[in-house]
Amino acid sequence: MSKLIGIVGETGSGKSTSIQTLNPDETYIINVAGKELPFKGSNKLYNPDKRNYMEIEDAKEVKNILERISKEKPHVKQVIIEDANYL
Repeated sequence: MSKLIGIVGETGSGKSTSIQTLNPDETYIINVAGKELPFKGSNKLYNPDKRNYMEIEDAKEVKNILERISKEKPHVKQVIIEDANYL
């Protein structure tokens, strides 16, 4: 069973920065705006080589990735759709 949680706030309020508190081994980030994550070392923690990060602009492709994560990555406990308002 999963839960959908939306975090909303003004620009610069720390929404994206709070990702640094999550375990990168249990977190997958789908970045729809292609902007760099705003905390030091983010590109070492989250990247395609570690298979916990992907940049996608298409909503249908995001749906496909979510389905694949659900089926193929049981260790992933949280999926972040970074800047979802761009979808």
